[in-house]
Amino acid sequence: MKKLILFLLLPILLGSCAPKVLTHIEKKYPSRIVADDVRLYGVGQVVPETAERIGSVQVVDGGASTKCNYEQVVALAKLETAKNGGNVLALTDHRKPSLLGSSCHQIAGDMLWIGDTVNWETGIASDLSASVGDKNTTGVVKSDFQHSTFYVNVGYAFIISKFYLPSGTSGNPKNGMDWQLGYDWVARSGFGAGLMYSGYKSSFTYSNVDVKVGLAYVAPQFVMKQKVGRWGIEEKFGIGYFKYRESAKGTSASLSGVGYDFLFGAEYYLSDHVGIGANLGYIGGSLPKQDSAEYGDEEHTGIFRLHIDAGVRFHF
Repeated sequence: MKKLILFLLLPILLGSCAPKVLTHIEKKYPSRIVADDVRLYGVGQVVPETAERIGSVQVVDGGASTKCNYEQVVALAKLETAKNGGNVLALTDHRKPSLLGSSCHQIAGDMLWIGDTVNWETGIASDLSASVGDKNTTGVVKSDFQHSTFYVNVGYAFIISKFYLPSGTSGNPKNGMDWQLGYDWVARSGFGAGLMYSGYKSSFTYSNVDVKVGLAYVAPQFVMKQKVGRWGIEEKFGIGYFKYRESAKGTSASLSGVGYDFLFGAEYYLSDHVGIGANLGYIGGSLPKQDSAEYGDEEHTGIFRLHIDAGVRFHF
């Protein structure tokens, strides 16, 4: 009985040791050659201009992979290329095993079809350590991440701290419009830095006068990103300049202090250079106390808000 159970579990156990293969198919063709006949172009090699892109393939660590030396992961990618009608595998990224990372070789590449195989270009020498962000002649960036990102987001925010208003006011300045503008740079490791500006506006009415409330926040960001297929996940943290402003009928008053933010977001890549995404975040700011207000022993002056935003990202 034990032998029978072991026999039934063996395919599952063996399957869990294999790396994970991820594909994105743009054009589907019937298989035309066997995997052994798929030609390999290394990272940095020039691919003929006549190459037709079928899709992309990634071979990544499945979490408990053991059959994942360089030859084995290339063989898996070639098999997927042949299955989808390609005859060329052009590597765009090769991550070698590292002490703090995966123990597997991990690769990404383009599955291509070249009809004229007589005059294939030899290309330059393969360089598996080529810098991320270089491009081959298919125009596909050789990285899980584009080096730089500009983004624009618009959404809604809720002030969760106490907000004192004089009696006789109407309106709710604790809910309002939120927006973000920013730039990120992310390295091959998925860690990077950026700069974000976040704004907020709302209003209330006091003595028949409309009072506009505005919040501004500017801060450098520590950025972390992960990508699987067409999806990306990001986490950010920053400390910077925070400002509160009220204005009505040509007059205004403002307070400034130190702020901080936490953000978690997701993105779907429409192409190598454009994506759409959304994020959920928290921004808090400490402000100086006002002489005209009374504070308890445990109270501090500040404004804290939750925001939900969505927008577009441009990668290059």
